Amino acid sequence: MKVGMIGAGSISANHLKSYAANPNAEVVAIADLNVDLAKAKAAEYNIPKYCADYKEILRDDTIEAVSIATPTFTHCQIVLDALASGKHVLCEKPPVLNAEQAEQCAEAAIKSGRKLMYGFVRRFSPHIDYLMEFKEKGGFGEIYAAEASRISRTTSLSGWFVDKTKSGGGVLMDAAIHEIDLALYLMGYPKPKSVIGATSYVNKDLPQRVKGLSSGWTSLDKQKCERTIESVANGLVTFENGASMIIRSGAIQYAFDIGPSVQLYGEKAGARYAGWGHDAPTMVALDENGYMTEFKPAITLKPDGFQLQINHFVDGCLNDKPFIVKPEHAVTLMSIISGIYKSAETGKPVTF
Repeated sequence: MKVGMIGAGSISANHLKSYAANPNAEVVAIADLNVDLAKAKAAEYNIPKYCADYKEILRDDTIEAVSIATPTFTHCQIVLDALASGKHVLCEKPPVLNAEQAEQCAEAAIKSGRKLMYGFVRRFSPHIDYLMEFKEKGGFGEIYAAEASRISRTTSLSGWFVDKTKSGGGVLMDAAIHEIDLALYLMGYPKPKSVIGATSYVNKDLPQRVKGLSSGWTSLDKQKCERTIESVANGLVTFENGASMIIRSGAIQYAFDIGPSVQLYGEKAGARYAGWGHDAPTMVALDENGYMTEFKPAITLKPDGFQLQINHFVDGCLNDKPFIVKPEHAVTLMSIISGIYKSAETGKPVTF
């Protein structure tokens, strides 16, 4: 399968390495508004064509699919253009800026007859495979509640990431979105009934004042933008099936339980997954003697999530197989995130 890469920033390397390791795919073109960056990536990964305008890739009928790794505010239009040109699409998260755009893209995928998948790479983990198999065998019983969180003490972002009109939001949108997706995925993506949310914009200058802490991942985009993303965003979601989810996200706060976390509460068992790669989930259930016991499954790690994600995308496109990440999942997910921000702004719950 011939693939076009749209976007040559930091995250594109994960796509390009994974395509290079897949014998059934070849990246034949890469586009970026920073054409020098596209040229450098083309040279690094032996890509025969580079350009500034992604529409050159879409006009190439030999290219069957595209990977989109551009800023969030550009996703919707590029996805729509790519589907309309007859390409299969893998688009990085966050999918789009809001629920309305997610619906547009889902409808366009149906209309085009092409495949659309979003880059929720953390689903592609043997730990998540274990939890899904445990659920499907009835190990949890009914999952009636969940918690999804991503907490940092300081996150010093720059460029478009800090401008809410371009990023869609802060850590809730850019990072905790992974944990929310995992919780929803393991719950069976139930339909949301209501959302209540709260945000705070305190301590925006803390990343510049604090000493001794790394800010973690940073963007290639170093342009100065006014910081309009939130420092903290929390929410409570109820679902039509009676389940609920607590969401916690923070990029700047004096926190103790830092990092990503997904917790599931079922009739028969519970699970906590920290998700930093090598730590298997912690399970809690009754043992054969009726005692409530914690245990960790022994799981052999597979290739990294990006490789598994690209393999899944390529196989699905070439062999017309369904993806585990579906466009309608993005609609539900973005409805919840948009609902948290709307509730925070209005001070009222959002109902669906």
